[in-house]
Amino acid sequence: MTKHTDLGPIPQKFTRVLEEPAFEKSAEAVTKSIDELIVWSKKQTEEIGTQDLKNVTFASTLGALDDLHFEESKVLHRIHLLQNVSPDEALRKAAQEASNKYHNWAIEKAYDPKVYAAVKAYAAKNEKLEGEDKKALEETLRDYKRMGMDLPQESQNKLKELQKKLSLLETDFSTHINEFEDELLCTREELTGCAEDFINGLKKTEDGRFKVTLQYPDYLPVMEFCKSEEVRRALSIKKNNAARATNIDLLNQMISLRDEIASLLGYASWNDYVLEERMAKTPKRVQEFLSQFESKLKLKSKSELVALTDLKRSETKDPQAELKIWDYSFYSSLYKKKKYSVDNQELKEFFQTENVLKGMFDLVSKLFSVQFEEQKPGNFYQWHEDVRLFKVKDSQGDIGFFYLDLYPRQGKYGHAAAFTLTEGKYLPNGKFQRPVDAMVCNFPKSSPSLLPHAEVETLFHEFGHVMHTLLSQTKLAKFSGTNVAWDFVEAPSQVMENWVWDYDILQTFAKHAKDPSKKLSRDLVEKMNEAKKAGIGLFYLRQVSFAKSDLAFHAQGRTKDSTKIINDITAETFMPLPPDTASQASWGHMVGYASGYYGYAWADVIAADMFSLFRKQGLLNQDLGIKLREEIFEKGSSRDENISLEKFLGRPLDSSSFFEDLGLAS
Repeated sequence: MTKHTDLGPIPQKFTRVLEEPAFEKSAEAVTKSIDELIVWSKKQTEEIGTQDLKNVTFASTLGALDDLHFEESKVLHRIHLLQNVSPDEALRKAAQEASNKYHNWAIEKAYDPKVYAAVKAYAAKNEKLEGEDKKALEETLRDYKRMGMDLPQESQNKLKELQKKLSLLETDFSTHINEFEDELLCTREELTGCAEDFINGLKKTEDGRFKVTLQYPDYLPVMEFCKSEEVRRALSIKKNNAARATNIDLLNQMISLRDEIASLLGYASWNDYVLEERMAKTPKRVQEFLSQFESKLKLKSKSELVALTDLKRSETKDPQAELKIWDYSFYSSLYKKKKYSVDNQELKEFFQTENVLKGMFDLVSKLFSVQFEEQKPGNFYQWHEDVRLFKVKDSQGDIGFFYLDLYPRQGKYGHAAAFTLTEGKYLPNGKFQRPVDAMVCNFPKSSPSLLPHAEVETLFHEFGHVMHTLLSQTKLAKFSGTNVAWDFVEAPSQVMENWVWDYDILQTFAKHAKDPSKKLSRDLVEKMNEAKKAGIGLFYLRQVSFAKSDLAFHAQGRTKDSTKIINDITAETFMPLPPDTASQASWGHMVGYASGYYGYAWADVIAADMFSLFRKQGLLNQDLGIKLREEIFEKGSSRDENISLEKFLGRPLDSSSFFEDLGLAS
């Protein structure tokens, strides 16, 4: 048999291997890659499944499966990224088709009875396992149980068909969101309140009107700064109806399929099925967590809502005016400007994209003892001319590569995200494969490119995901980087957001675009922090409304009307959505994060507690930074996330820091 990853921990010394991904450059190349991968994967799977069960070893079963996963993931991750970022529509379509084709085979492979028999035969040997090896066996057996491998063959066949259908629907759902296009046409007068450079950067019609698309670089500034309530209302309705025609039915089908899958496997609901392998474990615990959140936030949010309503009545001279959801961003921003002298329009003048990037790299270099080297264009493959590549190193050598794709364009993924390309892994040849990642954003492409402070926070957040991938040092690819429990995956990225609120840190990169000698004053930074707390109740209630809607979609015995669910819960928990809209149709989290949206708030509590140590010991405390690197970022999911957290904190998790940060008693 082929040499595979064997028992035992990673040795103290090893050679690092770092390679750029071999990107497909055409639709034909994508199709060829996936076809060749499936042929190769079938051969490897057959080899694992046809071995002599009397002579099975860790290497021939779990080691071989991880090696197979690693090689497959390199191709699949590339294709997934290209599906989301390639300017070539034909290539994106081929990538989508390739993903569908592979997922059909992946389900067949996962249910291979001979491979399962080999794993069970190895488990029956009861070898003494430790660390990653032990966790790999336990989780593999658990996953087989969750797949229904002990069910009758008829039920297994049905499960496979349901999984295939669900995979196809999810791919179509995501594609419809990415490719949906709509716009609101506005006169310059209708955009009063928006910055001149923003307005001038918008595309125009032949009759001189400005095109405001639903992409965030267009949408967010209009919702936050445009004085015309009618424009905000019309744009909000369009946004909340994006992909409605195609995706409501798709989502309802996805929910029904998830119900059916969970039921076949013996779970009360999809929530129960998903949460079994999360930190939270049960829907009951998540509901209790959200209930605690909501009860603590309600009182604060009521006073915030009254303040914003009063401001609207004052501004409109209408004593009967009521705050609508399309007013929320506008009056929140105006309130902060009036009460705290925090003007987000003026504030972004301090955040040039290049300065922020350099400041972020400098900070991470100090915390984690790493260096960044930008590679010269022409020396690496660029799927678009905007793409940049950086190498990360430390005193021992190369750590990894990451690509940076900052600006919006047609057909590109519309939000900000990190995409793993190569997972870290200790290879059968005794070398360590270093990871590769990509950070995709949609920042304004202007000269200079200026970021609202919220986008500075987004940049640090996504870079947390990148570093979680790149710093990973696990033996098995399945435990590498962000392959952690999904209610933990956001914690390492959300902890990184905290540094962008500190005066001393901001001094290192916040320089005025027109006068670089002008920096943020301590008084303004303090007011920014006060302003952040001012609207935090409503902000988190909005998060709670998303999490509750997600759980309600996938709960036992719920109504089948997803539009009614999200509209009712959002109105009850946060604010009513625009009438006759279906925001769930463009809710990308319903692929991948189904039953897991609560994880953002859950991870915020963890991140606040982790950052509380830096607040006490120093924001640039390198010993603590190295501890964060070693106990959280490097470990991935090679051990239980609760253990990693306690190793870093030196104690159990405490939520008091989170509520104190919000200005609430714990």
